[in-house]
Amino acid sequence: MKKSTILLLSAAILLAACENMPHDENMPHEVKTLTLTSEERVINSQQNEFSLDLLKQVNANEKSSENVFLSPLGVAFVCGMMTNGAEGNTLDQILSTIGAEGYSVDDLNEYYKNILENLPYLDKTTDMKIADAIWVDNQCHAKKDFIGINKMYYLADVVNLDLQDQLAPKAINDWADKNTKGLIKEVINEPFSDDARMVLTNAIYFKGNWQVEFKKSATRDEDFTTTEGKTVTVSMMNMNEKVMVTRAPAWICSTEGGLESYGARMLRLYFKDKAYCMDIILPREGVSCDEYLALLNMQALQLLETALGEYDVEVKLPKFTLKYHRDLNDDMKTLGMTDAFSGQLADFSGIAEEPLYLSKLFQDSFLEMDEAGAKAAAVTVATMDYMSAEPDVVPPFIVNRPFLLFIRECTYGTILFAGKIGHPESK
Repeated sequence: MKKSTILLLSAAILLAACENMPHDENMPHEVKTLTLTSEERVINSQQNEFSLDLLKQVNANEKSSENVFLSPLGVAFVCGMMTNGAEGNTLDQILSTIGAEGYSVDDLNEYYKNILENLPYLDKTTDMKIADAIWVDNQCHAKKDFIGINKMYYLADVVNLDLQDQLAPKAINDWADKNTKGLIKEVINEPFSDDARMVLTNAIYFKGNWQVEFKKSATRDEDFTTTEGKTVTVSMMNMNEKVMVTRAPAWICSTEGGLESYGARMLRLYFKDKAYCMDIILPREGVSCDEYLALLNMQALQLLETALGEYDVEVKLPKFTLKYHRDLNDDMKTLGMTDAFSGQLADFSGIAEEPLYLSKLFQDSFLEMDEAGAKAAAVTVATMDYMSAEPDVVPPFIVNRPFLLFIRECTYGTILFAGKIGHPESK
């Protein structure tokens, strides 16, 4: 039987250099406020649960890398667009997996529209842009409702073209290059098949500098103990400033209500204007990052947030760059999204006249941290085929062993990126 392919790509690009962007310092913009309804707050909270679940799931099954770095928000955006063409159990499983269980597609659309229209404009110093596009092949029998809803709620531009033309990949790659400011230059590295019918793209761009920057002159080579227990030399940034940090480890409670020996401290580094932040979670010595992450949940994360206080403290944080790739089919199936990947069970009848199923979902990501701030990027690709007690002195926060990190919006805690860093020098 002939196959027809729809590619859905989500490029979530955080913290990159910017030109001609909404928050270019030479281009003033109106500062907006992100206000979530009570329903949207629940979706946001449940999507954060999905972010943790996805990070834990990937880390538990990652054999080839000491580092894991993802954009759960990028995966959720792709799935959100798909819900506008999904039906039955396929739709229910997608909604449940990404944190919209109990809510309608309309509720989810309103939530993402709110995010798209307001999240990029929360302050004057953070550069951020979200862009969506739908690339429709001349032969595609796309349904008008699917296109119209994604234009309305995901603010997607619609481009008609011949995907079999040799210039089609270049057009999409140029779009990705432009909207990620060169961080992701190529998302399509081979010609489309004769049966390719549609490409959906999403790009999120974000650049933020620390509210309190590290001095370059204080960066020096220091030891870091990797996940495997090896000692390596890293470029360690240093500061001794007033920052948000927990004075002592907060503990994860067991299901019986007792205290486990899995304590951790949190460091919160704000970006300028404090609309966004990066949370660094450092398990106590003797507890591996993998052991801690396996038990981490939103309750424990909130406990750490509650324990944050502003203190003068020594901070050491690695300066590093890493790239990461992950095939997500099995991870998403484990989290409950099974029917979408089945040629027999998937129901995407609202996308096109042809029956479709989700054949492949993967993500490539990038993270760089230095004295001024951070850069992060993730590209998510989904391919759809057609087939029939506190101490008196605050101790230093020295990140010289594996740690967790989250890049978040601060008002509601929306998790944009999540990672476990076991070897900062890994490329």
